Amino acid sequence: MKQIVNILFIILFLSAYGLAEMKKVGQSGMTYLAVSLGARESAMADASVASVEGVKGLLHNPGALTELKGLGMTFNQVKWIADTDIYGIGLAYSTGRFGTIGLDLVYMDYGTITGTRRVDRSVDPRGYAITGGINVDEYAIGFGYAYPVSDRFSFGGKVKFVHEDLGKAPIAVSVIDAENGVFEYDERSWALSHWGFDFGARYAVGFHDLVFAVAFQNYSTDMKYWAEEFTLPLVLRMGLAMDVLKLFQPADAPFALNIAIDALHPKDYTERLHLGAEFLYMDMFALRGGYKFNYDVENFSFGLGFKFDLAGYAASIDYAYTNAEYFGHIDRFGMQFSF
Repeated sequence: MKQIVNILFIILFLSAYGLAEMKKVGQSGMTYLAVSLGARESAMADASVASVEGVKGLLHNPGALTELKGLGMTFNQVKWIADTDIYGIGLAYSTGRFGTIGLDLVYMDYGTITGTRRVDRSVDPRGYAITGGINVDEYAIGFGYAYPVSDRFSFGGKVKFVHEDLGKAPIAVSVIDAENGVFEYDERSWALSHWGFDFGARYAVGFHDLVFAVAFQNYSTDMKYWAEEFTLPLVLRMGLAMDVLKLFQPADAPFALNIAIDALHPKDYTERLHLGAEFLYMDMFALRGGYKFNYDVENFSFGLGFKFDLAGYAASIDYAYTNAEYFGHIDRFGMQFSF
């Protein structure tokens, strides 16, 4: 097992170096895939790579899928900025020693968008004309698998099919009168489909319940609509998570204080840090909070959760509030079921 951990650290070092070399600030596309979906994890400032467990590993770290026992389902909604919404649902099943399989769907809802087109002011004094509504269709379908190498170490991956359709829009194909900005237009359909990959690993260190985890999210080759190439919002995440009260109280104590920290190296931004905490009572009621460092919009967050039995099955409901500079705040809701 020590050899596995050493190899993992070497891979992380080399991968981080490679990401630094190819970094292109602001050159990622389909950035909704970088938005945290889980309400529990988001309330903890998305310090999730080591703290996430079970079916929600599909959305945060596929290596954590092996913590699921039986069948699990998750439903998540993010009330994102500018009146947009993101939905994430997942279904996973554990086969035991043969690993865990899962399927998920992430859908971005842009709401109502009004299209415009530049025209000469002799046609419209505003300098533009309304062309009607724009229907944007954007989603990702993923299939994940995780394998438990031992009772302490597991790894997993997810392949995702991503699709983006920006609708039809005119593009200037020739110049009629450059001085007055008059061009000949041709209407084209702007849509593409591609593939992306997630990889993750989870390792229970052996010191109380301390967990170390790593994830590569949104790896893809280049895509292009017209001239500029872009990739999915690739990020390398490393994190630790632990119930720090286990250092001072017996294992059957009614209280828990889970602390989690993630270090991120995104392709299209500088390094970031997520710090989160979760206070649990009787493994039923949860209060959570956290802070994201080096973000332009998101910063502090908090939330709560409740676990209960529903017709003999385990279930939970979670809510998260994230402060968003210039945009007010972001609400997230989540429900999980285990069968």
